[in-house]
Amino acid sequence: MIKMNKIDVERKKIILICLFLSIFIVGTVFIFIIPFNVKIMYNKTVKTVDGVTIAFNVFEPKRAGLNKKAIILGHGIMSNKEMLKDYAIEFAAAGFVAVPFDFRGHGQSTGELDIDLLTNDINAIISYLNSRSDINTSTLGYFGFSMGGFPGIEIVSESTDFQCFIGAGTRLPQGKRKGNSTNPLNILMIVGRFDEVINTNELKENLSYYVGDSPSEIDVNRLYGSFQDGNASMIYLDDNTNHVLGNWDPDFIREARNFVLNTFSDVKPVDENFYVQTRFIFLFLQLFGGFGFFALIIDPLCQLILEKREENTSIFDIEDETIPNIGGKTILYSILFAFPGIVIFVPIILILFLATAGFISALLFGQAFGFLVFLWRIGKNKNTKLREILKKPFKTSKNTLIKQFLLGGILAILLTLIIYLSGGLNYIGMIPSITKIPWILIYFAIFFFIFMIFGLVFHEIIQNKFEKGVKPRIKVSLIIFGTLFLYMFTILLILSIIMGSFFYFGSFIPLAIPIFLMISFISTFIYEKTGNLIPVALVNTLFFTLLICTISPYESGIGFILGFFH
Repeated sequence: MIKMNKIDVERKKIILICLFLSIFIVGTVFIFIIPFNVKIMYNKTVKTVDGVTIAFNVFEPKRAGLNKKAIILGHGIMSNKEMLKDYAIEFAAAGFVAVPFDFRGHGQSTGELDIDLLTNDINAIISYLNSRSDINTSTLGYFGFSMGGFPGIEIVSESTDFQCFIGAGTRLPQGKRKGNSTNPLNILMIVGRFDEVINTNELKENLSYYVGDSPSEIDVNRLYGSFQDGNASMIYLDDNTNHVLGNWDPDFIREARNFVLNTFSDVKPVDENFYVQTRFIFLFLQLFGGFGFFALIIDPLCQLILEKREENTSIFDIEDETIPNIGGKTILYSILFAFPGIVIFVPIILILFLATAGFISALLFGQAFGFLVFLWRIGKNKNTKLREILKKPFKTSKNTLIKQFLLGGILAILLTLIIYLSGGLNYIGMIPSITKIPWILIYFAIFFFIFMIFGLVFHEIIQNKFEKGVKPRIKVSLIIFGTLFLYMFTILLILSIIMGSFFYFGSFIPLAIPIFLMISFISTFIYEKTGNLIPVALVNTLFFTLLICTISPYESGIGFILGFFH
């Protein structure tokens, strides 16, 4: 009877694994084939005049024909072409050939970030369009988000082949080409009310040159000039977004699509529907199915590779410490010792490239440094050296250690594939250029060390204070999330006040929320199943390293640090 019950339980687990995997596959298939009338070409490259390889994707209507209109899409700093995929899909559904690309030093493009050479990257995309006989390169449009708007307006101003410029979360310099019926140039500036970089008063000042009215007379969400006369201009203000979220904001995307359709009135959409919300639904299906599959597959893999869970106890006998007391101390220590930890990490940033990844590493190391002090203080009271505490997860037989790394590697690859096929290819980008590989290995080691320290506090101490089960697991996950988020929120807020700019605060906090939630729940679940920190740290490190290194421009740490003083 007992044997039959075990068989039934295993059968149910297999059915659930297959069910969640099926949901993930369905979501993945549909997010890549919708809209049905849009053709997508990934991983294309072209060379600039100075020898940099620019990576780009192409989205276009499936219908045949000549004289197609094209829209070039340039992303912002700490960004890549995948972040503009929703814009590109909507432009393609509207009947245009849309080409989002990675600027040099970003995403999968080679080269080092140099603001003065970004126009070469756009010209390389123009050369690709010129190589196609089905595209009319005398009628182009340009969409530039944040940094992508600066070189874009330079190109658009110099070339009358461009009849449309859309800038989202970016500035509009005066003194550039004005549109007219002979050489049209319609301008749309899109901004969120909570944008940390651009404000409407600044845009009104800029647009006054093109409109001919004083800034005080210019209203938002009002069209000036006309598309017929080739001088339509407008500031679109969205009430519900900030700078970084504009990459995916449905109102931003809809307004941009409508503007290019009005500019090129002879272009007929291949699909009248708007797919941003639909794609979000399929993203939810992917994540729901993918994470469900991942959570269920952990136990069978543990049984297959480890054979049994390690019975792990807390590092110290701290039964006299309550959970609220420990939680409060972790937050206090991490915030109090954050800046000394960051300062200690600064010399490492100076010698590394991918400086944004270095900056994020420094922020996380600040918290890890606080945890190290916390662990040292506990160890001192228990006559245990910090070195021994750090070595504890590795104190096992060689065979068991190999199995822990093997299990962690398999789980890390599985989770990374799930994230890549859902968010990575569709919303944020996770595959860096080949030139970043040596630096990725360095950051992998850094993040692995940081996540191991996090694990010593979050799991070996805090989680071991709880019983096993769903409710305790949720409580531990929320404690981890709260500690990570509160620290990051506080430190970024302090840095933003010191720098007089909330750019990093507004850019990192919206992304930190889903990442920290994922790390918190996945870490807690894996530790409960394995009883060891190595798989936990490996799973967190792989996807996090790829993500951070992909969105990090290729630039020196010295240049990045000096940028804070300009």
